[in-house]
Amino acid sequence: MPISDDKTTREAKLAEALRTNLRKRKAAARGSSGGDVDPATAAAQAAPKPYNVVRSLLGITHRDGGRVDLTVELSAPFPNPDGAGWAVAVRLVGDGGQFDTEHGKAAFGRDGLAAMRKAIDLAQVALDIAGATHDLRWPDDERPYDLSAPI
Repeated sequence: MPISDDKTTREAKLAEALRTNLRKRKAAARGSSGGDVDPATAAAQAAPKPYNVVRSLLGITHRDGGRVDLTVELSAPFPNPDGAGWAVAVRLVGDGGQFDTEHGKAAFGRDGLAAMRKAIDLAQVALDIAGATHDLRWPDDERPYDLSAPI
């Protein structure tokens, strides 16, 4: 089947692929739904402090144009307090969302490197969610932040 050269069709396919990618990332961030205790939130309470700042952005709210500083923070890898493997906590400070808590949420892996890789994916989910309510920009020159770029 030939590939369409129609720009509108290509843009629609790209937009659908981005929406699908975002849905998959959100589903991965949800984890299990058994009970009131979220294992990712509970494990993050054991994370070593201070967290490391890995990305600083400017968020301009879609609702009223207010400006907030957004900071993505990751903890150092630590042993999973509730089971086998390791964990890394992720926080997104400034947006008031589910990752903007004292401890954030943890990502898990069989070792520290695997947990760090999953935490980077989780940080991308946090930014995707923040992008729904904020226009994300680089703080220095206010260029738009590309959500498809890896952290």
